[in-house]
Amino acid sequence: MALTDSLLTALPDIPRWVEVRGMLLAGRGHAYGVELTPTPTGVVLQPDIKLAAVVGQPDLELIREIAQRATEILAVPENADWVTRALPNWTSELATLHRLSDPNPLLDSASESVRLLEPGEVQSIRDRTLREELEIATCTGTTIATTLLADQPVAFCYAGAITETLWDVAIDTLPSYRRRGYATQCFHYLARLMAQNGKQPVWGATESNQASTRLAAKLGFMAIDSLFVYSRVA
Repeated sequence: MALTDSLLTALPDIPRWVEVRGMLLAGRGHAYGVELTPTPTGVVLQPDIKLAAVVGQPDLELIREIAQRATEILAVPENADWVTRALPNWTSELATLHRLSDPNPLLDSASESVRLLEPGEVQSIRDRTLREELEIATCTGTTIATTLLADQPVAFCYAGAITETLWDVAIDTLPSYRRRGYATQCFHYLARLMAQNGKQPVWGATESNQASTRLAAKLGFMAIDSLFVYSRVA
């Protein structure tokens, strides 16, 4: 616990560390191989979603060991070559991190068709992948905003990670309802709630997900940093 707390203190509360710090603050992430000098180093793993993040340049064998329990691993650009050495058979993709250029308009946005999702409503979602993702979120008490159409949830937004001042935007819409603005309504609703607690959104979009990049720009986000996302080859 002491090393976890020390790692939290050593990593600033900025977008590139929102996932790492969020995992540790929620108590769902486990830190391995932590060293604080000369620079913060280690690997953090959240087993329930099989997500890991490399901090600094920890032992290559440690990265490989943690990779056996993860399907995605995050690394900042300056450490990407090190992680590639450890995982030469994994694919990697650059993800751009965004922050709102002006969060104030969020405070005035409202929609009667958006509310918080009730835990019992998750089972009614027909998309299996999305349903399983939301089940994990609800089991951990995560607040999920949903946009309704004919009283049926069609779009969803929740915080994939939360730190003292930031939250990582997780957002999705059922396939047949995409590109109709439902996700935008959902995001604004949750962003207002989070802003009341002093937390601002971080939006991550991989290069291959141009739809996410375009939506981020539409919502007023600007690019400020990047991460590499490593994925296990199927």
